[in-house]
Amino acid sequence: MLLQQIAPRIRSLLSNSVGQVGCDDIGELAQDGIALAATLLISAQARRKKVSAGTVSYYAAKLVRQGRRSTGQSTTDVMHPATQIAGRSRMMSLDAPVGTEAEADDILCLHDVLAARSADPSQEAAKRLDWTPLVAALDAKTREVLLCLVQGGELTSLVPKLKRSRSALQGDKTCLARLVREHLGQDILRQVQELPRWVINVTANRERLACRIERQIA
Repeated sequence: MLLQQIAPRIRSLLSNSVGQVGCDDIGELAQDGIALAATLLISAQARRKKVSAGTVSYYAAKLVRQGRRSTGQSTTDVMHPATQIAGRSRMMSLDAPVGTEAEADDILCLHDVLAARSADPSQEAAKRLDWTPLVAALDAKTREVLLCLVQGGELTSLVPKLKRSRSALQGDKTCLARLVREHLGQDILRQVQELPRWVINVTANRERLACRIERQIA
């Protein structure tokens, strides 16, 4: 009954009379409707009620039109079709421009406003794991030099605290640089100056699109 009578009716009902949200596909919506119809049949059989194929297919198609899916219906998930059909959320492209002056050279996009400029959490956690053995290998004086450099201070400020000359502190700084390269790699300076990978990808995509538009105009 489900395969021979209900499924064809659902496909026919949803072929031209269902609103597609986002990447919805008619074939996938029909599959969701068939899964919902199977759930309705199981529920009816459990209550020992007789239902017709037309009734089941009608209500299954109606649920799909309302945004119900076989995986559930959530009105708190902004990505769920039911939420978007109800008008409680709307999709916007991250490349959509936000309020900027018309004569501005650089267009400020939505992803520029929402995205953080730091690396992703996994990279930040990996950096902390790399720094832990390095800091543990430093003596007290070299650790003070590292703390001063991290805070952006001058080495001369450590002269009265550590009771060492400026040249001795410069030697500690050179030793610190050698230890950093030994623990973190010879290309650590290049790595810390690189932009996060996702920023590089976004910039490359924008430049590629700009070049494509220029070629089309030419």
